[in-house]
Amino acid sequence: MKTVITHPNFDYLWDKIALDNNIDRANVSFEKFEDGWPNIFINWVKELVEHKEITYIWDFSKSEDLFLNFAAIRWILDYYANKVRVILPYFPVGTMERIDTKWQVATARYYADIMSQFPFARESKTSIHIFDIHALVERFLFDSHSVNVEIHTAMSLLREEIKWKSIVFPDEGALKRFWKDFKDQDIIVCSKVRNWDKRDITIKEWDPKWKDVIIIDDLIQTGWTIKKTAEKLRELGAKSVSSYATHWVFPNNSHIDLAKSLDKLIVTDTIPANIKRAEEVVNMEVFSIKWLVEKIMFHD
Repeated sequence: MKTVITHPNFDYLWDKIALDNNIDRANVSFEKFEDGWPNIFINWVKELVEHKEITYIWDFSKSEDLFLNFAAIRWILDYYANKVRVILPYFPVGTMERIDTKWQVATARYYADIMSQFPFARESKTSIHIFDIHALVERFLFDSHSVNVEIHTAMSLLREEIKWKSIVFPDEGALKRFWKDFKDQDIIVCSKVRNWDKRDITIKEWDPKWKDVIIIDDLIQTGWTIKKTAEKLRELGAKSVSSYATHWVFPNNSHIDLAKSLDKLIVTDTIPANIKRAEEVVNMEVFSIKWLVEKIMFHD
């Protein structure tokens, strides 16, 4: 028997999954005591948790929710679940691969250390599933003796969108990560060149002239790279320019300005708190990771 438990921010995703699949849901109450510490309660434990296969969909977009989620999952493992999988759609970038002075704290490493503390379920190791982790090397920050970590991609959501379009990778990092997902497409590669204190975008391979193009990446923070890449592609004669990223942060609503520079801006719902922000932008579309989550739940 399968049971789903979701962080409140992902309740809407569970609603969609439950409509198409006959699965149970354990109702979790995330309250707080007067001093601000979590007061978590899970109902129907014996019926829905003990000796069951549990999928926990975790919203990790805010650092302050780390303990709340960790405590809930740790509790599930203490109450005799047969198997526990944690779906972590967005693993925050943190500081790890970009450390350039000894005083920086490797926060991505220590996030992974915390999640590596999950004990075994009754029948297997706890598994953690992450979509388009920002740096593949981060997978090896987890303790493989304690947990199984699987990296998934949401690039398959673009199957219909990329028909008749050329794929643009904004840098060689994106090319190395995702070219295999688009090997049958026409590919254009860009690069960021530092010019003293400025960065310029150049086209490294192939020509965008007269082409409908879509810029592909795993993560958009402020949107600066995508915007500058779009400007360069239009300058070189691209017919239309769209962009896709699995995860999007956009501090200070920078997505509004970015969308103005594109024909279409496509993202996913891995950070659910952002969904409502996208509704304000006419040429912005949010793809759901629902069927990718179902694939993990029913074929893992």
